[in-house]
Amino acid sequence: MGLKDDLRQKMETQLAEWDASLERFRERLKELQAKAEQLEGQAKTECQELVSKAKDMIHELETKLEAGRKELERVKEATDEAWEDLKANIQSAWDRAKSGIEAGWARLKEALDQASSKLKSS
Repeated sequence: MGLKDDLRQKMETQLAEWDASLERFRERLKELQAKAEQLEGQAKTECQELVSKAKDMIHELETKLEAGRKELERVKEATDEAWEDLKANIQSAWDRAKSGIEAGWARLKEALDQASSKLKSS
């Protein structure tokens, strides 16, 4: 297997893992949103703000995952000749996307944990 195939496979695997993680976060967010709706007053407002913040983060991650899928398509479509020109740029773009997504996961997890904690204390 060549470098192109290795990178393609690595990207496909990583994107599948991220998609599964994103789905788990969406489910957790739905649960938190339902619990927040049952609250009243300030606690409800605060929890809804945290849920809204988490929704925005999920949207941001979806955008970054889409960018990752586009990079994967560039790898898949590259001819052998074009691959030589693209490989450094693709690897760099993938590394940036990966860093952004991983940072996004951390922020999203923190936001969901914060919302969950707020719900428990309410």
